[in-house]
Amino acid sequence: MTTPANSSANSPANSSADGSANSPARSPAHSLAYGSAHTRPWLIRRLAALLVATVLACGALLAAYYGVSRDAAQVPDRTVPAMAHVAATEKALQDSLKAADTALHSPAAATEGPGEDYRAKINAAFRSLEKAAATTVAGSAGQSALSTVAGQLSSYDYLIGQAARSQADDKLRDTYLHYADSTLNRKKSGAIARLAKVQDRQTAVLDSQTSTGWLLKLAWGVAVLLWCALAWLLVDTQLFLRRRFRRRFNGPLAGATLLLAGLVPLLLAAAVQLQDDLGLAYDAARGGEVSGSVPETVRDGMQDTRWLTAVPAWIPLAAVVIAALAVLGLQPRIEEYRFARVPQSLGRRIRSFEAATVLLVVWLVLFPAVGRGDARTEHHGRVSVLAPWTDTEEKRFRQVLDAYSAKYHVDVDYQGTTALREVLLSRLNAGNAPDVAILPSPGEVREYIGSETPPQELTPVLKGALDGYGPLWAPRTGDKVYAVAVKADLKSVVWYDPGRGQDLRTLAAQGGRWCAGMGDDATSGWPGTDWIEDILLQQSGTVAYEEWARGKLPWSRGAVAEAWRTFGGIFTKGPAAAALSQDFAKSIFSSPCSLQHQGSFIRDADYTRRAAFVPTREVLPEIARQPAASEVSADFATLFGKSGAARDLMRFLASPQGQRAWAEAPAPDPGPGKDGQQGADGKAAKDPGNPGRPFFVTADAPQPGPSERVNAAVAEALRDRKPPKCLDASDVMPLRMRFAFQHAVLDYLSDPGPERQQKVLDYLEGVRKDLKPPQGTAAAGSPPQVCE
Repeated sequence: MTTPANSSANSPANSSADGSANSPARSPAHSLAYGSAHTRPWLIRRLAALLVATVLACGALLAAYYGVSRDAAQVPDRTVPAMAHVAATEKALQDSLKAADTALHSPAAATEGPGEDYRAKINAAFRSLEKAAATTVAGSAGQSALSTVAGQLSSYDYLIGQAARSQADDKLRDTYLHYADSTLNRKKSGAIARLAKVQDRQTAVLDSQTSTGWLLKLAWGVAVLLWCALAWLLVDTQLFLRRRFRRRFNGPLAGATLLLAGLVPLLLAAAVQLQDDLGLAYDAARGGEVSGSVPETVRDGMQDTRWLTAVPAWIPLAAVVIAALAVLGLQPRIEEYRFARVPQSLGRRIRSFEAATVLLVVWLVLFPAVGRGDARTEHHGRVSVLAPWTDTEEKRFRQVLDAYSAKYHVDVDYQGTTALREVLLSRLNAGNAPDVAILPSPGEVREYIGSETPPQELTPVLKGALDGYGPLWAPRTGDKVYAVAVKADLKSVVWYDPGRGQDLRTLAAQGGRWCAGMGDDATSGWPGTDWIEDILLQQSGTVAYEEWARGKLPWSRGAVAEAWRTFGGIFTKGPAAAALSQDFAKSIFSSPCSLQHQGSFIRDADYTRRAAFVPTREVLPEIARQPAASEVSADFATLFGKSGAARDLMRFLASPQGQRAWAEAPAPDPGPGKDGQQGADGKAAKDPGNPGRPFFVTADAPQPGPSERVNAAVAEALRDRKPPKCLDASDVMPLRMRFAFQHAVLDYLSDPGPERQQKVLDYLEGVRKDLKPPQGTAAAGSPPQVCE
């Protein structure tokens, strides 16, 4: 029997909840319930906090370190070599031009042509370009640019070959060398300029791979803060367990603390070392000749630190170990209270393994999300466009592409080049066809119909919109339409400056007053073909003109030979030499010449403000032997892509909305003149007159306003059915005939005279006789309409 004295030892006055002698006494059951009510929930909450903190801290550490290491292997293995291939291509091209120039001016040129050194350099350029296309880190835009360069290289090599074949004629040889040089080095649109743009993109990629931006620094700051929070939780938990359970230390929690304490300094040291190596790689790639030994140097320099890129794989393992140690450290303490009777207010029994399971699931979701969030994904809404427009014309065309992109939320990759055929063939052969190609002639469109990669038929795409195009502007092959004219221009006109007050016929009768230039890189010579076409059209009429365009008239006699003789009377030795040495865009406002026979696409701000035009037959009345007719040209859109975005772009180009965007005057470029606009005379141009405005052939197309004097006159002439319109004859001819025509013009102008004229005409007649439509192809069908 318990005595009062003994029972007093268990009284509330002598016992406490934690077993101290000074606390009020409780019964064992009551004491257990009281401890469970406070300790077990605290332990569960703390375990959950430790697991959450482990997930957040290790996730932040993973993201921060991955930000440094994610592209470390790409720098020596992909990015720097890709830059080296582009640089090697550029160097080989420049060296090839020097080698060709040296060889073709040497005594051995007659037998050796451009020389062995040139052939070695151009072959090296093609090989380097192929490697550059295979390894580029400049994205799809870089791929398209390199495909364009590949076509330009073919054109460049052809022009060098033409220079070699013209060795007997120094003037013609040097003309072709000049065009080859322009193909490589033309500002903005030359092959070297395109390579430089690709290299700029790749340099930007290298910079992003090797630099530490503010976002990465922020990630490291967050990671360190979360690491400190997790370390504090581990230490605080151990102190609590030491007070509550009177044990010096908790082994698993101490192990987790030591692991965490060693993890972050190791990661920081590894990240700093890796970032230093990346910085050295960047300095080497940007500071040296990247096409030389730099790639090997970078690769060797980063060889010893490649193991650092594997460090991110350790972090999830460390997270799992820390989480497991936290569970091992607290689970036994929680289990001591498992069967205690606790107050009903505790509610649900929160089990630690449930919390651990939930948080590990969160971890598994977070880990792949970090990788996916950083991955560079390609935009799925993208279309590629290939067209002949560069410089100012490109800027204007980009307006309609930007409007399309804004409406359909699709990225547009545009490539503009004068070597259009070579580039398109290169891309078709590489399986990288543009979605939309703007071709300069219906004859070229027909070349691709029936090929392995033909353009799409447009009737299902444009549907009723095709009704707005006449037969000249939507040529049919059989009963199908494969191209529509998205832009038209007026030819058969002569431009002049009315402010000079000079008589045009008198000027035309004075030799050397024409601002004629034949240069246009791969297509050099076409301005001369325009001259001959216009002369023949005015002298012999639309019937003879159409028969000639379709290959039914001989070149060496009759109407064609007469047109050439008239052309030769205008371009005697002096004017011919000047025409060979300058580009087609030579302006009447920037040179002493006074007249220019050129299409309406020649308009710049000076032309729309100050120039006027008249039909050619009014300036050269001796050629006006038939009823008046006008030569016109058009640019035809063809659809190679099969995506919905590509079809939308075709419809947009033919729509009034797209035409309005294209016709809208672009924002002026800033310049030294007032309000950012300046004329050729150095004075501010307050009203440039919307230069370069395109003209459209559909009935509901937007028309120039009354303030656009020159544009309104061109648009009216295009709409007027009298005189009848005829397409550019060489644009309708087979490609081989057209190219032979262009180069025959250059050949003739190098030494104008009856003897050279007969030589080139006999050559062109031989080409005509050789040309036969391939049997069994769409090109063998009825020829397109040439005149209205």
